[in-house]
Amino acid sequence: MSFSYNLCEGTIVRNTLLATAVAAALTLAAAEASAAPAGSATKAEVQAMQAQMQVLMERMNKLEAANGALQAENAELKAVVERRDAETDYLKAQTKDLREEAATSSNELGKLKGADWASRIKLKGDLRIRNENIESERVVGTGDEAAKEDAANRNRMRFRARFGAEAKVTDNSRVVFQLASGDGDPRSTNQTFTNIASPKNAWIDLAYADWTFLPGAHLVLGKQPQPYFRPGRSLFFDNDWNPEGGAVTFERGMFFGSAYGWWLQENYTASPQGNNEDANIFGAQAGLKFALLGGETRLAVQYYDCGACKENNPFAVYVGQTGSSWGNTTITQAPDVRVLKYDYNVLELAAEMNTTLFGLPFQAWVDWAENTAADVEYSTAWNAGVYVGKASERRTWEGGVMYQSLDKDALFAQLIDSDFGGGNTDTEGWVLRAGYAPVKNIVLNATYFINTLNKDVPVSGTDIRDLNYDRLQLDINYKF
Repeated sequence: MSFSYNLCEGTIVRNTLLATAVAAALTLAAAEASAAPAGSATKAEVQAMQAQMQVLMERMNKLEAANGALQAENAELKAVVERRDAETDYLKAQTKDLREEAATSSNELGKLKGADWASRIKLKGDLRIRNENIESERVVGTGDEAAKEDAANRNRMRFRARFGAEAKVTDNSRVVFQLASGDGDPRSTNQTFTNIASPKNAWIDLAYADWTFLPGAHLVLGKQPQPYFRPGRSLFFDNDWNPEGGAVTFERGMFFGSAYGWWLQENYTASPQGNNEDANIFGAQAGLKFALLGGETRLAVQYYDCGACKENNPFAVYVGQTGSSWGNTTITQAPDVRVLKYDYNVLELAAEMNTTLFGLPFQAWVDWAENTAADVEYSTAWNAGVYVGKASERRTWEGGVMYQSLDKDALFAQLIDSDFGGGNTDTEGWVLRAGYAPVKNIVLNATYFINTLNKDVPVSGTDIRDLNYDRLQLDINYKF
């Protein structure tokens, strides 16, 4: 742009100078012709000079016309350049805006990715504070001198804390992890207030993967919740016990069921004569559900086999517990080594009916089991109960009653409820429950166990049976 503009400007200057020179020359020539003496210059010569000057003037005019054309072109070029400069400035501004939008979009995309990640994680937990009072009888003396007497009452404060996360891995799989308080007891996550307020342990309570491989069908691997249907408030299995192994569950339409295999104890000894057979449980359940009386009724049959349990001692060992059979019959296999006398091949039949009564949820159930292993003398367990209401929303309540009877070898005792009868078999009695929710997610509960120990088999070395065992639990439950 600058070069074209300067060229035109130079042309204008030169044309102006030329025009001035021609005009001066014509004027001088005319003056000289008029002043010259006779015979010095003819009129024809002057006319010839004038003609030459005219040609020069015409050429000058052409140059001026060409200069005007150049000026017009220069102006047009200048306008084009200015438009291009304006377009360049616009494009620069647009590019800046696009960069800012891209940065904003990238930031928003990062937020969306973060939100997507967060949406795949679910957190949950609960805290329970409990006051527990236990009153029981014991036997003093042996033989004919044996007698019952009241044992010392026990009162303690306890808490249970659980916190877990569920992560959605794919559209049909998830992973669950949960920590819980406790002292290592597989049937309890309670922790007693003791030891001068020392720090308390947190344990891995759940760690499993759940894959939905078909609609309604799941493959679960790891330390997992119990995969079978349990009727009502039956206490054949403890709520806190989370088995370790694998399970397949299915529920669709009217049908449900499960098959499972769990490891109970890993045995190892380097001696070729040692027992390296691991205790385990394999079992399956099949059930049917259908509408009845305005609610759902379920019927189920289950069978489990405690493998490598007979003449073995798959007993839990944890803080304060060196390993107990919890009522199952044992024999001495070697000096100071007690092992289970029987197998536990348990057949269970369960039924549960849900409906409404006076506008409140109502539930009734019955649970029966038989140890079908050979030569078992005390082999039957059963319970039945009713429950009304549900303490969940603000100012709602619940309550119920159950009776249970456990023969000494009816069930594998390591799995039964740890509160009823002190966690032992060969027990029977009542369980009374009540609950109230003053606000949502906070529930007050009271549970009273009125049980009898040694209902079938006398206390060792005596003929005494039917020891009283009463247990009152008052709870405050916080859920989030």
